[in-house]
Amino acid sequence: MNFTKLDIKARIIRKLVRWNKWGGAHTENILKGLPSHLIGAKITKEVLKELINAQWIIPAKKTGEIHYFLNQNKVKEISEFYEKHCKKGIEL
Repeated sequence: MNFTKLDIKARIIRKLVRWNKWGGAHTENILKGLPSHLIGAKITKEVLKELINAQWIIPAKKTGEIHYFLNQNKVKEISEFYEKHCKKGIEL
């Protein structure tokens, strides 16, 4: 199965929203659960960069690893995306 940037973006946002990782609550496990061929893939790195540039997710270096959390200042945009693309019940 081929995954698009939208599929990967939805997977990342779905996980962070469901885990309630807003503000200072963070996790490094946002790629866990993706198919193994997507972890470290160029498309996945591009999606992470796009989410960071859009300020939807914020990286924080903790314990030698990069952790991510959702930007509380983008709640409206993220929630709209979540409602439109993440509540379909489709998991990657």
